[in-house]
Amino acid sequence: MDVQTKYGAGQNKVLGGANQKKIVESEEDIALPELNPSVPQAIQRARNALKMTQKELAFKINERPGVINEYESGSAIPSQAVLSKLEKALNVKLRGKEIGKPLK
Repeated sequence: MDVQTKYGAGQNKVLGGANQKKIVESEEDIALPELNPSVPQAIQRARNALKMTQKELAFKINERPGVINEYESGSAIPSQAVLSKLEKALNVKLRGKEIGKPLK
């Protein structure tokens, strides 16, 4: 029985495939989501009003404490799911026109 080893066989690698070339050649600008500048301030104000630390808030919404810091500084944009958890934990609106207002 003769066994031949093929280059790259069984390693699940794609070496410069056609899809990769299409992405590189694409000149379209990708629109990144934007966050209303008042959201980070609203998160921080609501958290401070509840006398809660970033660590406590992170624990309450099941996120890392560093993530809360990034949201409050505006260096990260929370997903809609995280915004929903933050709204419930802080009892304040973080989406729409009434950002920073108490939930009803």
